[in-house]
Amino acid sequence: MFGKGGGNFFVPIFVIYGIPFHQAASTSLFILMVSGLTMMIVFNKKSLIDWKTGLSVIVFSSSGAFIGGFVSANIQAIYLKIIFSVFLLISAYFLYKSDKSSLNIRLGPVWKRRLGDEEYDFPVAVVLPLIFIVAIFAGMIGISGGAIIVPILIILGNLPLRIAFATNSLNILFTSTAGFLGHGISGNVNWEFAITMAVFVLIGSALGSSVSTKVKVRLLKNLFVLILIIAAFMIYF
Repeated sequence: MFGKGGGNFFVPIFVIYGIPFHQAASTSLFILMVSGLTMMIVFNKKSLIDWKTGLSVIVFSSSGAFIGGFVSANIQAIYLKIIFSVFLLISAYFLYKSDKSSLNIRLGPVWKRRLGDEEYDFPVAVVLPLIFIVAIFAGMIGISGGAIIVPILIILGNLPLRIAFATNSLNILFTSTAGFLGHGISGNVNWEFAITMAVFVLIGSALGSSVSTKVKVRLLKNLFVLILIIAAFMIYF
């Protein structure tokens, strides 16, 4: 519904049920790949994806996610849990702030974008380096990074909210793939468990993205903020 894969809940749920943190993170990234592909197909049919912006975000976020996923095996799980929790709380704050209009930042090169009836300026030099940094931490903790990337696209990138949601679904597919490859090289994948979880995620992501455009934006954002706050504390159980 939010143009996100759901990694904010997958990792805590897996950890609560006794899955080792590194394995939980790799499984989360695998099922985010499935979720991202499903949402991308649905949102693209609704003509809500800004492909030029999305592909540029992918280059920076995927490289960052690969680095994060690769180095995560060398970091103790407790530190990853702390990073995960802080990451979600910051995300909730920025999403709440996105109720306001964008900051209209125009530092450096700016792309003039138009999608349907929407027109906006995308400040490349500001947004893309920031997304790269976010993606490194996202790859380390097994999520796509959409919890912060979406607010960045809205507040700093000037994208309309529904376009930001849809465009991020494209980013989820590629970022989670890169992060998963990093985890895979480190040998943290339980394939039987990951594939089983992916079947259910495929169904859920298809239903969520289909009804997303029928739900009021304010309700979506308020629910999203609540979900992020709950997930930030779930990781410690």
